[in-house]
Amino acid sequence: MAPLRILTASNVDSILSTLSPQLALASQASVLTAFSRPTPSTSSPVQIQTPHRVTISSEGSTMLFMPSRAPTSSDTTTQTTTTTTTTTTACKIVSVPSAGGSEGLPASTIVMDEKSGQVKALINARRLTALRNACGSALFLSLFPTPQPPARLLIFGTGAQALSHSTLFLRLYPSLSRATFIIRSSTSRSTALQAELRALFPEVTITLATHSSASSSGLDELVGQADIIVTTTSSTVPLFNSSPTSPIPKEGARVILIGSYKPSMHEVDGDLVRRSGIVVDSKEACMREAGELIDAKVGEDEMVELGEAFGDETVRQRVVQKSSGEDGVILFKSVGLGIQDVSIAKLVLDEAERRDIGCIVDDYD
Repeated sequence: MAPLRILTASNVDSILSTLSPQLALASQASVLTAFSRPTPSTSSPVQIQTPHRVTISSEGSTMLFMPSRAPTSSDTTTQTTTTTTTTTTACKIVSVPSAGGSEGLPASTIVMDEKSGQVKALINARRLTALRNACGSALFLSLFPTPQPPARLLIFGTGAQALSHSTLFLRLYPSLSRATFIIRSSTSRSTALQAELRALFPEVTITLATHSSASSSGLDELVGQADIIVTTTSSTVPLFNSSPTSPIPKEGARVILIGSYKPSMHEVDGDLVRRSGIVVDSKEACMREAGELIDAKVGEDEMVELGEAFGDETVRQRVVQKSSGEDGVILFKSVGLGIQDVSIAKLVLDEAERRDIGCIVDDYD
């Protein structure tokens, strides 16, 4: 009888506090590459299976169900140098409260035993969604770096995505000396984020800037100075005004769009999209869900998937050329893939098993 392992939010936090960022990045790079550049195989069932998410609405929230199967590493410990590739099947369930919320989005990932079909683990995924997205964004920056070492980071929003992105970027890029968060109004969440980052990175200037709309005075200057811009909102209107002549964003800026996931959502304007090099997590998913790309009438041939760019300089140059050269703006749009959830959940589960963390239910089934 197979036991069920349950990992609470505090269990996951304990594991993530010591998890190597490089390990998480490598895991995400591997699964994204497998998605965009699958190895031809006649075996069945196929390793990569990522059906479109199922959405169910209730009076209080919208619930998203994201099942996936993906190749993963069977050993994530840092003490060994050998790994064995296997496959993992999981389903993440995330809820988006209708009235919004200040504590992030409730999420859980169910990991299956592929041989028996039984549930193997239930993992709290509140922080895992933000971490896998931040890893995807960091991989984008590694493939399409700014022309000069980045100094200024600008993030719209102060939720879990904003915290995860800023924490990872500040660790990976010591050149970042300033991180500014655009907020509509000061909240306990925004001040807590600022305090946490100041404690973690005392050498970095962490500021909150209140701007209620794209036309707010002073916002153009902040956007124009930023080397890296990250948007983490569900806005239906562009968060800032872009201009190719000012320029806003500045030459060589990297723009990362994380928040929007419906055709009705738009974090940036169509002009910026059309004049940027465009990298996405999934062409198919973005054509269906990314409002910014849909409204700008961006075709699949104008996008490059992140997984396509690994180890392929020709693919990377296509993106650079679309942005009008090395100093052009390059944009990364992510709507999130279930295979990323599978990969990060497997990392956490393997570490939990190694350290014997979590609650074990022996007689679940």
